Amino acid sequence: MVTVFAVCAVVGVLVLIASLVLGDFEVGGVEVGSADAGLPWLSAPALAAAVGVFGVVGWPLSAGASLSTPVVVGAAAASGVAAYGLLMLVLRAMRRAQTGTVAGLRAAVGTIGELSMEIPAGGWGRVSYVDSESVRATTTAILVDPAAVAAAGASVLIVDVEGDRLVVQPLETQA
Repeated sequence: MVTVFAVCAVVGVLVLIASLVLGDFEVGGVEVGSADAGLPWLSAPALAAAVGVFGVVGWPLSAGASLSTPVVVGAAAASGVAAYGLLMLVLRAMRRAQTGTVAGLRAAVGTIGELSMEIPAGGWGRVSYVDSESVRATTTAILVDPAAVAAAGASVLIVDVEGDRLVVQPLETQA
């Protein structure tokens, strides 16, 4: 069991460092490393932290304490879940501080972005753009024409802000 905890500790810490240094990246067209990837509870840094803390707590407990295996696994798992929850709260607060303000979104009006997620008719998607501080940001977006559809990868003009969403117009339809 010591080996399992050691591997979890090393892999978790290395993946956490890599995801924080490299940021979001794409594998096969799917964005990895971000809670913005469509599954808000699935974040590479938070999952890596959970696995790493599981290993870091379980490793010394299994090697040096005279506790039973279920107790060690339970303590390590509880620590991993706590680390995951804490990091998800921190990441959510950081994301909201970065792009969640209407004033920050208003600064994007007039810029060109790229859809990172398809926008179906009457629905919403995700748009990536470079904000006024030259930071790449991704947030939710809706189309000017609610009956229209826009494919992922399409270039769009950000024309307005509606609530906490950007309103976009595909560039192909600009006259």
